Amino acid sequence: MVERTLRKDAEERRQLILEKAAELFAEHGVENVSMRQIAREAGVGQGTVYRSYTNKGELCWDLIGESCIQNRDKMDRYLEEHPLQSLQERLTTILTYHMESVDNHLPTLVAIQADYNPDSEHSAAFYKEHYDSIHSVIAKLLQEYKELIPSAALDPVFTADAILSMLSAEVYLFLKAQRHYTFDDIKERMISTFVNPLFK
Repeated sequence: MVERTLRKDAEERRQLILEKAAELFAEHGVENVSMRQIAREAGVGQGTVYRSYTNKGELCWDLIGESCIQNRDKMDRYLEEHPLQSLQERLTTILTYHMESVDNHLPTLVAIQADYNPDSEHSAAFYKEHYDSIHSVIAKLLQEYKELIPSAALDPVFTADAILSMLSAEVYLFLKAQRHYTFDDIKERMISTFVNPLFK
């Protein structure tokens, strides 16, 4: 009973930390908020925050985790409901869904990437799970193409990695901030580079 109460208290504190972090991020921008500020706003010690998250990137993953899961579920539903759509249409739609997710969460994803530490088991698990989840969907569609055209010089796994690299938070931010591309500009170039040439 005592242990269950402690777990409940810890979960309530975690939710409070996430709630206050989201409020601060919305008001000041993710990059301008420190873990110290989040702890102060949540009314807990800084050590309490760090017991749950080793850095701001991990906190950000938790904050958008549910949205990422929903986006993957959206992809799965689409593929289940449209098995007869052309492969070109399905690839285009899946890339669009992923781009929308990146665009919607860009500041948070940039913070995650900045704090990503492959030597941190917790951080690496967050990153790998999300990456592998999206990668598997794209690679499976590309594998379908490879099976349709065995002679095609296409490595589905590598190509999926290349696509996701181009849509990493850092590159996506560069394309928007430095190249001044809009969402539609980036989408058009991604599709014309990675999808349309397969079907010419």
